Amino acid sequence: MAGSGTGQRTGGRPGAAARREERADRILQAAGELLTALGYRRVSISDVAERAGVGKGTVYLHFPTKEALFLSVLMRAQEQMFRAELADMRADPAAIRPGRIASGVYRLVERDPVARAVIIGDTETLGVLARTAAAEVGELMRLRVETLRAYFGVLDEHGLLRPGSTAEERVFSYAATVTGFLVSGSFSPFSPPDPASAALLLERTVRDAFEAPSEPERLQAAAPAVIDLFQTLLDRLVEEIARQKLS
Repeated sequence: MAGSGTGQRTGGRPGAAARREERADRILQAAGELLTALGYRRVSISDVAERAGVGKGTVYLHFPTKEALFLSVLMRAQEQMFRAELADMRADPAAIRPGRIASGVYRLVERDPVARAVIIGDTETLGVLARTAAAEVGELMRLRVETLRAYFGVLDEHGLLRPGSTAEERVFSYAATVTGFLVSGSFSPFSPPDPASAALLLERTVRDAFEAPSEPERLQAAAPAVIDLFQTLLDRLVEEIARQKLS
């Protein structure tokens, strides 16, 4: 009889795979909690294992290094940010504007404990995880760059950008501006404004640098292609997180 003492599921993945994924989720949850409470440098794999209720070797079965583990933790936070941004775009075509996306990212990072701890609170750890990402998930990182390049291409085709810059210049300038707002509080001698004011300032800065005045019809026409680009990136991110959990 199906399900009677066989340890198998009907209509789904084998029970062993499901248990493996559940165990990986517990490890990631524990790592995220410790990261926000103690900071990256003070957390060990032993700490994560104890909090997750597994052996230290079990953590390494899923994540070969501490860097790989916390990269997965950060990627899970990024997944939620992508979902929120896409929901905003689907609700309001004006949300595809570079300034809106930039300010949305800033607000989401400020609200998410894991993202805030790494991106805003610890630039050294951010650098470590960025190098790990280049080595471990290089294809995904390249897709992110290609998505940003294609995004600006869509906006340009619909007359939503100021003229005078190449695609590469726009990608670099946009990424540098957003990153600068996120990390400047860690080393700048100037006191940053409160998060809400900083998000609005970032939106205005990006708008003035990149956006051309445009009618709502142009935003509505461009929105489906932009949403498709970011949905594809989100899908690939989700696939990579699942692969890491079950590897």
